[in-house]
Amino acid sequence: MHSPLLAPLGALLLLAGCSDQPAAEPKAPETKTAADDSTLPNTGGDAPIELSAIGEGELLALDGELGCSFTIEGQDGAALVAKADVGPQATAQGAVKIGGRVQRVAGSGGFTALEKGMQLSGTGVKLTIARTAETSSPTGNEQTAYPATLVASRTFGGEQSFDGEWVCGA
Repeated sequence: MHSPLLAPLGALLLLAGCSDQPAAEPKAPETKTAADDSTLPNTGGDAPIELSAIGEGELLALDGELGCSFTIEGQDGAALVAKADVGPQATAQGAVKIGGRVQRVAGSGGFTALEKGMQLSGTGVKLTIARTAETSSPTGNEQTAYPATLVASRTFGGEQSFDGEWVCGA
C-alpha cells in the first residue's frame, strides 16, 4: 500500500535537486537579548545595604526551640533574628530587616551551628554571621552575648559588613 503523499514528496525532492539555486540554509528564529545593562532589573547592585532594627509587630513567625539575634552597634533592636531546633539536621529560620522591609532567611544546621555563627540566605541576599571573640558575657536571662560581625551580600553585587552583638539562648 502506497501513501498518497509519497509521490508529491518525491517530485518535490527531485525538483529541488535539479535546481540551479543553492539550497537555502534554514534560518534560526530571531531572539531578542539584552543589548546593555539598562534593560536588566535593578537588584541594588553596589548601593549600600541598609539593615535596621526590626520593630515591634514586624517580626515574622519563626519555628525553633532556641534563637539568636544580631544587633548592630548603635541600634536599639535586632536587625536579624533566627531560631533553630537542637540537632545538626535542623534548619535555622530567620528574619532580617533590609531597606525597611522584613524578609525571611534560612540556613542549614541546628542551634549549635547557629550559635557559633553561620550563613543564612534569602531572596537576593546572603548573610554571614561570625563571632569575633570566643569570650562571651552572660545577659542574666538564659542568653549569652558575643561580639560579632554580620556580612550582608547581594546576589548580584554589593557587600557590607556590620559590627555588633550576637545574642543566643532561650
